[in-house]
Amino acid sequence: MEPVIGIVSCGYMNQRQFVPQTYLHTVEHFGGTPVILPCTQDEEAHFCYGRQCDGFLFCGGDDVTPLLFGEELMTERGATDFQTDQFHIALMKYLLSLKLPILAICRGMQILNIALGGTIYQDISLRWPVSLNHMQLSSDRSDPCHKISVLKDSILSNIFNENEVVNSFHHQCIRILGAELNIAAVASDGIIEAIESDCLPFVVGVQWHPECMWKTSLSMGELFHVFIEKSKNAKNLQYISPKPRTQ
Repeated sequence: MEPVIGIVSCGYMNQRQFVPQTYLHTVEHFGGTPVILPCTQDEEAHFCYGRQCDGFLFCGGDDVTPLLFGEELMTERGATDFQTDQFHIALMKYLLSLKLPILAICRGMQILNIALGGTIYQDISLRWPVSLNHMQLSSDRSDPCHKISVLKDSILSNIFNENEVVNSFHHQCIRILGAELNIAAVASDGIIEAIESDCLPFVVGVQWHPECMWKTSLSMGELFHVFIEKSKNAKNLQYISPKPRTQ
């Protein structure tokens, strides 16, 4: 039976919630059944999502509201949505407590880091020393942009070569690493390009967009293959207890 992969809604556009089709096609191609999980203020949603899905995919999207990682707005770049950000962080925390497989991409990686107490740079320009341009202007999102180095003994070292090339569509990046996370890959300028849990079976975040590169890169496809395989038989539903309501 194919594992059900919950793809968390990226947010709102013109009063509609959305997930780019690329994520859905990629999950289907590698043997998962994609289900879009809408952002909601319903307290029971986290529990329902945890019951229904075997693995979870957090996608790219807008910037994260600085107040949610202890800062005030310092730049004019990037749109934010406070309610979406709150939902994503709260859902991430709940799913981590279930120890279910999570693949977090771009903004999703930043949400993972913030959920575990880490912080991000609101804009790479605020980081010192000077960094590469991580927002490529290529017309094809599958085009590679810069090199990364994958750290030995990481989960990703079993999937990727020590040196890889990735695409890049972000202007924010990790500043302080969250609790119980390890760095799994870095760019040549030192920016963290991938993170993973040091205590959970499969919780991985990547700053690039592998869903756009798997047709031209075997390693990108293998990342999704491993994620889908880890999601099979990842849980026993009877052990997921309801999330208590807030009084």
